[in-house]
Amino acid sequence: MSLMIVDGLAKAFAGRSLFAGVSLQIAAGEIVCLMGPSGTGKTTLLRCLNGLERADHGTVKMGDVELRAGDGAQAFATAALALRRRVGFVFQGWHLFAHRTVLGNVTEGPVFVRGQPVGEARPRALALLEQMGIAHRASALPHELSGGEQQRAAVARALAMQPELLLVDEPTSALDDDRTESLARLFRGLADGGLAILCVTHDGTFARALSARHLRLPAAGGT
Repeated sequence: MSLMIVDGLAKAFAGRSLFAGVSLQIAAGEIVCLMGPSGTGKTTLLRCLNGLERADHGTVKMGDVELRAGDGAQAFATAALALRRRVGFVFQGWHLFAHRTVLGNVTEGPVFVRGQPVGEARPRALALLEQMGIAHRASALPHELSGGEQQRAAVARALAMQPELLLVDEPTSALDDDRTESLARLFRGLADGGLAILCVTHDGTFARALSARHLRLPAAGGT
């Protein structure tokens, strides 16, 4: 059964088509790699899938939540919020809160968005950091971490919101080969646990290591 159904998404900037007619389905526990040349709108597509940007046409459906490009502002915002409660996002630049420790970054969403008591959010956050292999860095600030550690902290922060689908943008852009393989093992383990992952990457070796389904967006302006 499909977890997310994307139907006919299209997006253009300044009259130039980034992508059009994008339709796909993602199942629970599936890893999908989205590939293609620069300028095809891969990152923009990810952002459209959880309402950070509005597509020009098309729909994104997840359970009883349907994000429709043609909806009015309030209806779109309501659907996007509901969707983001089920979909995590790991940005290419990680976007960790610089003034918060690693543990503070991971507990931020559950406490301030979901209203979870700190006493409940903290043990789960520590368990996630242990799963990511960086529990020993819980009290560190982001600038004190290596690129690989920041990447894992960002994944832990996204997982703290207990998403059903994780959107990941170019996760290996700042990683060496050993850390890339380690990240592939981590993602495969998460998928084995039922998490769906949609990953934008230029790294063919990483995509193959994920044992993922590969999709390609056509060149800009194509269909």
